[in-house]
Amino acid sequence: MTTMRLAAAALALSALFCGCEKERKPEASAPVPRMKDPAYTNALKQVQVKRKAVATSRREIVEQMEKLVARARKALPADATEEQIRNELLNNPRKYPGWSALSRALRELNASAENELQEARRLVASRIRKEMKEQEDFSKRGGAK
Repeated sequence: MTTMRLAAAALALSALFCGCEKERKPEASAPVPRMKDPAYTNALKQVQVKRKAVATSRREIVEQMEKLVARARKALPADATEEQIRNELLNNPRKYPGWSALSRALRELNASAENELQEARRLVASRIRKEMKEQEDFSKRGGAK
């Protein structure tokens, strides 16, 4: 009789330690870390793609503007100031075609990049607030038991 009790106890203990006794319902699941949250990581990737596109466009515009600045420097005396070069570019649109359009496009891209950055910051801040609330709720429930 004692061997049967020992076998039953051993079986009960093995079931207890292997988790086979019965499936437990998770009472409270832990909040998902930001970098494991697919919605957050997808939004982050989209922001990165947009920022790379803006940076590429900005680089192309700056290269064209630098060419025009180099042409304006050649047309002015060697000791010309930045202000004189800028005035040369602005006052001679026929001689330096596209300077105004390039300047405007660069301003718009910079504003767009700033807006994208602000939106990304709002996204991160809202996700952090959500994560903190989830953690607070999780702690109030007593965590996973």
